Amino acid sequence: MSKTEAFNEAVRIASAKLADANFAENAGRLGFSLESPDTILVRILGGDCTVSTKNFEVIDKVTGKAVKPEVRILVLHYLLCESTPSLTGKLISFRELPGGQFYYGPFQSRSVNIVASVIKNDLERLRKNFVRFDLRKLELGDLSAEIHVIGKVYATFVYRTGDEEFPASAELFFDSSIKGIFSTEDVTFIASLICRRLL
Repeated sequence: MSKTEAFNEAVRIASAKLADANFAENAGRLGFSLESPDTILVRILGGDCTVSTKNFEVIDKVTGKAVKPEVRILVLHYLLCESTPSLTGKLISFRELPGGQFYYGPFQSRSVNIVASVIKNDLERLRKNFVRFDLRKLELGDLSAEIHVIGKVYATFVYRTGDEEFPASAELFFDSSIKGIFSTEDVTFIASLICRRLL
């Protein structure tokens, strides 16, 4: 199955499960709002998008165009969350997700390693790119922030500059509640999207 076919199948499955969902009831629980009876307003990674409750298309509010497939899947999978997301205050790394230890290398190469290789010690560039997100600055490493992902989901980004002995590095952590909201593959999408927007 190609990547496009896999995305399409994931959307088909999620849309079928959402067909009978009560979005008015779920809005407060999941942290989104209804723009109209047929339209959901969702904020994801610093931008607003609308979701049709008819065909579950996800449209960027600024461009008026369909969002990237991975963003659509994240939105639909979040809307499928059956429990009320509640932050535990315990941060975990990707390694602590199901299968995360096995896929940690590919996860790093698709996300944090890209940021470190491009940004290096240019913290000012990183600070400027932080404005692309809704975030709260933290005092970890040389530069860090808690980044709003979607609804009640956040990611903690930590950056450390390099020196003669160690190269620059980046890390992403998630509240442990993410295990009950997104799959490990979804978290990989989240990390990749965050890191690409930091470049």
